Amino acid sequence: MPNLTWGTIDYYISRLTSPERNPPLRIDICNQHLTDNDAIRLADALLHHSNDSSRCGSKLKLLRLRGNNITSTGFLAICEAIGGVADEISALEELDMGNNRVGSNIDDFAFAMYLLFSAAPNLKHLDLTGNRIGLSNGGDMKLIGEILALNEHYGGRLETLNLSDNFLCDRAVIHLAETMMISEFKSLTRLDLSLNYIGVRGAEALAEVVACNSTLEHLLLRSNSVGDLGATLFASALKTNDTLLELNLGYNGITSVGMKELRTAVYDTTSLNSLVTSNHTVSILFYGYCADNNDDFQYRGCTREQLLEMDQILRINALPKHYPDLPPIPQLKLAFRLRQSFDMKYFHHIDRKHLPEVLRFVSAHVGADKLFYIMKEMPLAVCAS
Repeated sequence: MPNLTWGTIDYYISRLTSPERNPPLRIDICNQHLTDNDAIRLADALLHHSNDSSRCGSKLKLLRLRGNNITSTGFLAICEAIGGVADEISALEELDMGNNRVGSNIDDFAFAMYLLFSAAPNLKHLDLTGNRIGLSNGGDMKLIGEILALNEHYGGRLETLNLSDNFLCDRAVIHLAETMMISEFKSLTRLDLSLNYIGVRGAEALAEVVACNSTLEHLLLRSNSVGDLGATLFASALKTNDTLLELNLGYNGITSVGMKELRTAVYDTTSLNSLVTSNHTVSILFYGYCADNNDDFQYRGCTREQLLEMDQILRINALPKHYPDLPPIPQLKLAFRLRQSFDMKYFHHIDRKHLPEVLRFVSAHVGADKLFYIMKEMPLAVCAS
């Protein structure tokens, strides 16, 4: 085998075609100015037969070609190669084609996606960010939803899908949401639609998905235009959702009006019952930061009114997500965080889903009226004894 620089396309092609070495399980060739010709060369290598007569591409689990100059022609060649090993079942679990131009010809792109989903039933992570798919769609915005329906048709194991920065706009997102409502997408847990010019109509469609979907855990909508009305729609949807863990609404033109609606969805202090039944699962993020981090917002020049609203949003739900596997806590108590004096050594986080149980426990000991008064006046922190 010639002495080739590790990580280049020539290195991986040599690995795939060499009779002396096992084919790679991971191919990572990002930001190397690869063209369609390079993609076609790689596709041919993936179809190469190894010593045991199996095709090298059938063993590949990860393929990352992010940040190159590959168009729909090269993408189709790659997916045809993956499809060429379909009789052996492709082991591919992750495909990253972000920041290329794979949507330059929408017909080739659609056929490539068909081959991909039909040949790679184990595909879990797909990244198509920054491919301007919406600009090449010729007005047929149903394609995005149809592409995802293919995944469900062929087994539905896709867990994460990144479609950010693709100029999808409201129409494509509406069709995508309709497909998600019909097909349910039992495997999809993370959807990134940031930077897609999504407005209120798109937000309304996605809010319906949030209200009904039982598997989606992360919905990222940074740098769109959902505004206060969109925020209100999501706040209403959160009342019937207990699976969504993250809703990112950064850079969406949301003012204190929309923030108040979201705050009420997760921390409704109108009554003790509404407080208990608020959404204790989701964390809502603005500007890419959790909404109770004051320093971030002071740095960005927010008004005092906005700061106070953000300080209250997710005071419960924004408890750090760094402890997702905490065991059930047999003995629970509440410690109310005073701004002036609070010893952080007593501040131990529990799973947010335990909160209704905690509130009922404490209410039984101090009385509902007293508990409600304290909670309404002060931010809440949950502690374990």
